[in-house]
Amino acid sequence: MKSTIYDWMKSGHSMVPNILLNQFHKLNVSGDEFVLILYLMTQISYAQNSNQIDHMSISLGWSQQKIFEHLNNLMDKDYLAIELVPDHNGKQSDHYTLRPLFEKLDAVFFQPEVKTKVEHEEEEDTSLVAYFEKEFGRVLSPIELEVLSNWMRVDKYPDELIKLALKQAVLNQALSFKYIDAILLNWQKRSIRTAIEAEKQIEQFNQKQQMKNQTIDTSQYDDIEIPILRYDSRNRE
Repeated sequence: MKSTIYDWMKSGHSMVPNILLNQFHKLNVSGDEFVLILYLMTQISYAQNSNQIDHMSISLGWSQQKIFEHLNNLMDKDYLAIELVPDHNGKQSDHYTLRPLFEKLDAVFFQPEVKTKVEHEEEEDTSLVAYFEKEFGRVLSPIELEVLSNWMRVDKYPDELIKLALKQAVLNQALSFKYIDAILLNWQKRSIRTAIEAEKQIEQFNQKQQMKNQTIDTSQYDDIEIPILRYDSRNRE
């Protein structure tokens, strides 16, 4: 039987939100991953039978290994999740859902003033790198960029604390990542985690140094004999 437009309409159709296409360049997905996203979108209103790997493989003409690879990539990017879906008998089974992806798109579309976590971290990185390059007067090397990233991502040092450590290195004329790292480690050992706490510690240290410098050193006079003048009342006129 010859297929007609009516037959095509009876088979259903999928609507692709414009925001998904407009934000495609920000999603960091490959062409195949995007095709898989579109396929999963077609299954949202169905009984989820086609959500299984074998159905995906048949529909897309891909090997099951390729399907698994792209599904895992989408899950790593936090665009895909697994949720329990009950059938008509109430039995629950695992199915893939694009809910995480659309939650991210909701944040972008309905709350444009709220930046995503990734965008916020990228802006912080750029700001901190620019701050360091200004003080160093040059572009940071790849190793220095990695150290800076580790301070933020691994050690979880706040930006302001890192900037304060850089400021101390500049003041002490010891502008190097090794010296800055030593300052941060010293603060960490003292349980100092914020710039305010660090500034308080620096102020206390400076006060002690100032008091120490103001103390008069009399050790140089220890060997000098000072004559004792005795007062005799009989010699008073």
